[in-house]
Amino acid sequence: MPLPVEYDDKGDGDHDVGSKFPVTALTARVVTLVSLIVSVVVLKTNDQSFDNGYVLTYKDFRSYKYMFYVTVFGIGYTLLQIPFSIYYMRKKKHLITSYGFLKFIFYADKAMIVLLATGAGAAFGATMDIKKYAGDSIPKLQDFLTVIYVPTTFLLVGCIGCAISSVHSSLHLPR
Repeated sequence: MPLPVEYDDKGDGDHDVGSKFPVTALTARVVTLVSLIVSVVVLKTNDQSFDNGYVLTYKDFRSYKYMFYVTVFGIGYTLLQIPFSIYYMRKKKHLITSYGFLKFIFYADKAMIVLLATGAGAAFGATMDIKKYAGDSIPKLQDFLTVIYVPTTFLLVGCIGCAISSVHSSLHLPR
C-alpha cells in the first residue's frame, strides 16, 4: 500500500494527509511522553542499600546518567511538541505553517530519535556487561541491574513513539 499523497485541498498552504493522521500524530507524542516519564520514575526510584551503608543508584554509572539526561531532554522536547499536535488535531492545520518551522520539526524529531536510541543502547549494553562481569557474586547488584531493564525498555518504547512522530513530521513537508 503506497504512502498517502499530500494535497492542499483548501488552498491554505496546509497539507492534509488523512482523517486519522492528526490523532495518530498526537497519540505517538503522548505514548512517547508517558513512556519517558515512566522511565525516569523507575530509574530514580531504583536503588539498593548495602550492609556498609552505601546506596547504589543510577548516578553511580555514566551510561545510566546519560540515559537519565537523554530521557529528561526527551520529555522536555515532547512536552513542547504536544501543543502543536493538539492544535493540528483540533483544527486540521498547523499552528505555524512556515516551511522552515516544518523542516526544523522534521530534523529535531530525527535528532531526538538518535538521542533516545543511544540512551537505550548505552543502558542495555552497560547492564549486560555489568551483569556478565559481576556474575552472581553480588546479589543486590544483580537486583539493581534487573530493575534497570524496566526503564530502559520504556525508553526504547519512547524512542519508537518518537520514530512514529518523525514519520508524521516527514509527511508534513511539501514535496
